Amino acid sequence: MMVPPFLKPGDKVGLVSTSNYTVPGYIEAMVRILTEWQLKPVLGRTIGPRHGSMAGPDALRRQDLQQMLDQDEVKAVFQTMGGYGISRVVDQLDFSKFKDHPKWLVGYSDTTFLHSLVQSRLGTATLHGTMAADLETGYDQESWESLRKALFGEKLAYRVPPHPLNRTGAAEAPLVGGTLSVLCIAKGTLSEANTNGKILFLEEVGEKPFRLDSYLISLKQAGKFDQVKGLLVGELVDMQEDDPPFGKTPEEILLDAVREYDFPVCFGFPAGHGKVNKTLVLGALVRLVATAKGGSITFVR
Repeated sequence: MMVPPFLKPGDKVGLVSTSNYTVPGYIEAMVRILTEWQLKPVLGRTIGPRHGSMAGPDALRRQDLQQMLDQDEVKAVFQTMGGYGISRVVDQLDFSKFKDHPKWLVGYSDTTFLHSLVQSRLGTATLHGTMAADLETGYDQESWESLRKALFGEKLAYRVPPHPLNRTGAAEAPLVGGTLSVLCIAKGTLSEANTNGKILFLEEVGEKPFRLDSYLISLKQAGKFDQVKGLLVGELVDMQEDDPPFGKTPEEILLDAVREYDFPVCFGFPAGHGKVNKTLVLGALVRLVATAKGGSITFVR
């Protein structure tokens, strides 16, 4: 796996929205944070425009991201919002310059389309981390500090609280994944995740239990769990109860979907759409340990 160069003070970094439109106040706050890190934010042309729910029409959003990918002086590209939109343009991007001069791509949620394509097609690490949109609920020190550490090459290692559904064990493998619904939708596209021999990270927001179950069964039927080495479960938040009730919690639904496999499962990692969104280096080699007393994830390289 190719690891992009880590950032240093004075580096330029790009801010774009290839998905939903951006609320100006969130951008102003993110610019302050990056400036405090001694970085030089460069705002893309998608910061401000609105085209329905998205940050401009498809052509603008594609061109804006393409320009940031191609500029050598831009050392990292931050998606500022999630929502919807990347899947409409990601297959039209030209990664020829990026392949020779990789840079950190940062975001989560809809950015899962971009993460999976870059890892499976280009073999390059990316960062599943917090975005400007998260500043709606205020500044979370843990989330932003973990992102800073990842960008500047500082060591990451996390402890995970105990969870009654943890399936004990340990695994060492590259880390892939993101938002469950996106991974499911991406099957058969350039953004399809390669989970073979990997530790898979999953998180989700705002789904009904039956829909959560359907995503998991779809991945299972596509063989996405067959050669997984371990499962790291992030935030499963704002789930809406079915009527009639489905009868299982989100965590029980997930564990039931992988019951026949023997890889370790670690629940409760604080990443995704919850208040705390700790940064994960997707594509990196990690060691996952799950026990009844909790778990840990260590980035080996």
